[in-house]
Amino acid sequence: MTVYLFDFDGTLVDSTGAVEKALRIAIEKTVPAVIESDLYEDYYKALALFIKGKLTYQYLGVIHELVAQGTIHEYYKLMPRYIKDFPHARRVIRELRARGRRVISFSGEHTYPGGKVIFMKRTNWYDEFDEVITFRGTKDMLKKFENLRELYPDEPFVWVDDSPSRFTYILDENTLLVQKASPYKSDVALLFERQNFLKIRSIREVLEIDDGLFAFAEEDKT
Repeated sequence: MTVYLFDFDGTLVDSTGAVEKALRIAIEKTVPAVIESDLYEDYYKALALFIKGKLTYQYLGVIHELVAQGTIHEYYKLMPRYIKDFPHARRVIRELRARGRRVISFSGEHTYPGGKVIFMKRTNWYDEFDEVITFRGTKDMLKKFENLRELYPDEPFVWVDDSPSRFTYILDENTLLVQKASPYKSDVALLFERQNFLKIRSIREVLEIDDGLFAFAEEDKT
């Protein structure tokens, strides 16, 4: 049984426009006085950095005010409304499960505790998977990957992600690393030297990969 690990944002859904729109509307609804002032840019940047987990000391005071005004809460309520599925994404996930593959959502957690699960439930993605796993940072990611490998010691893994930098930490030879092309992420040249690495343009290509793995497994039996 092949085990598929799918990143969420940037791989199955496009959240870039959703982030920008939800940030703007959240600020307009909770602190409308800053819209036409010189403070708007600072508020927007502070909230954007906070969402990405990259907040600097410079904007700490602004974030405290945004928390008090309910801006951050409003953002997380609004953002799922504007997330869009990439073409064929749900069909690919459903087809893999129909084929008997185990399909796991394996992606980074949002800064807001439980934010990823909230987004997945509000966009009706949560129940598309056999299991949902989130991680915080590289160390936590590697630990949870190791836990999965212990659960499935012999099964081939296929990990699909638009962030190829994560793959550089994975030395498991029974894992096929598949980079989903993204205009927002840079390639990692070293990965192209690995035999267990592929780059795809469309998520639909995962079904072709699965066909190839199935054919290889059938040949191996004979």
